[in-house]
Amino acid sequence: MLSQVDLAMSPALRIYCQGFSHGSKDWPPLPLDVPPELDWWRRLIGNSVNGVTQERGLLSALEEAMPQLRLPQQEGISTHEIYRMLVLRGEAADVATLAAEGAPLQWERTDALTLWIAPHPCGAMPVLQTPSWHDFVQLVCALAHRSEPMQLADGVHAQALSGLINWGLISQFGRQSRARLIVLHESLYGSVPARAVPGDLSGSQWLAASSALRLEHELTHLATKRALGEMRLNLLDELIADCMGMVAALGWFNAELFGRCLGIEAADGRWSTYTQELSESDARQAIAWVIARSHELEQRLSDHHWLLQPAQAMQRLQWLCTQHLDQPISDVHDPWLTSR
Repeated sequence: MLSQVDLAMSPALRIYCQGFSHGSKDWPPLPLDVPPELDWWRRLIGNSVNGVTQERGLLSALEEAMPQLRLPQQEGISTHEIYRMLVLRGEAADVATLAAEGAPLQWERTDALTLWIAPHPCGAMPVLQTPSWHDFVQLVCALAHRSEPMQLADGVHAQALSGLINWGLISQFGRQSRARLIVLHESLYGSVPARAVPGDLSGSQWLAASSALRLEHELTHLATKRALGEMRLNLLDELIADCMGMVAALGWFNAELFGRCLGIEAADGRWSTYTQELSESDARQAIAWVIARSHELEQRLSDHHWLLQPAQAMQRLQWLCTQHLDQPISDVHDPWLTSR
């Protein structure tokens, strides 16, 4: 029987608040299998210090495997013969041929481009990071938008990509092989300054924490996709991903910081991306709920400090995925307490 609250909800908002369809079911055994394609990325990194490669030759190696990065970014290029030749057929093109199509890409900070493998129980991912917004936009346009120029929103600083044509993988594993990659822009999370972050962090400390938070956020979305079959544009998903990211980067979750990072005070804040299909009144209700849930979540994690431990990360994620936006965050009962 529907409650009075349920009866007052619009059909669109009721669907929005359904939560993960399989959130309460058992997850597959972890860690999940590692795809063999990851070996190609490991060989590209080689014996670099700390498993991170950062050198001027990195971009050239990526261009050889993914010629999308060599093409000029202009409207309609994905339908040109040069795109079909380089990207779809993997054929070579000399400098003169490329120059005839338009001005080559100009990169700002190839010396600061870094690549590493981020481990995760639901699947490790190669990560490409740059401190340059200009380079980040070019990487995303080349890889996610088939070299077509795109205007990225100011708040977009990460992109999880899949289905990428990578001729390094294809030459080793066959034409059915496709690459997965996370592209990150090194910047303050949610554009929140260090002075507004609890813990008295310096600017450099918050910048480093922002990168760790942003990466864990993306890995969390990918984890729910692999383990539960769902990766949604939903405020509950953002609460879960930001919680996992904050705990990984800072060791705690703070509801006030979550709201700031979500941009709830701005008319075009990050929250708007996740409520586009809701009416204005439904969006306001969804925002009110997610803020309420964030404060409840902060209290639950304060009551159960053990869930903040790195070793409990996947247990924390599984518990979070049982929640619903329109219902209070459940307390941590069995089997969670008994399995710590």
